[in-house]
Amino acid sequence: MQRQSTLERAFVLAASGSCRTVADIRIQLKKEQLDSVDAHLSGSLIQRQLKSRLEQAKALA
Repeated sequence: MQRQSTLERAFVLAASGSCRTVADIRIQLKKEQLDSVDAHLSGSLIQRQLKSRLEQAKALA
């Protein structure tokens, strides 16, 4: 099975409800030793998208 990319995994974590913030996602991605976490999550658009996904997961919980 092929490993998920950093961005794919970030969105999975956001949707899963296991992380509460983008910072939590960064920490988890680094624990999982994914590539270039800070570079991948530095953009304002990606941060807005992840925050939106986090809010959706929270609403469903």
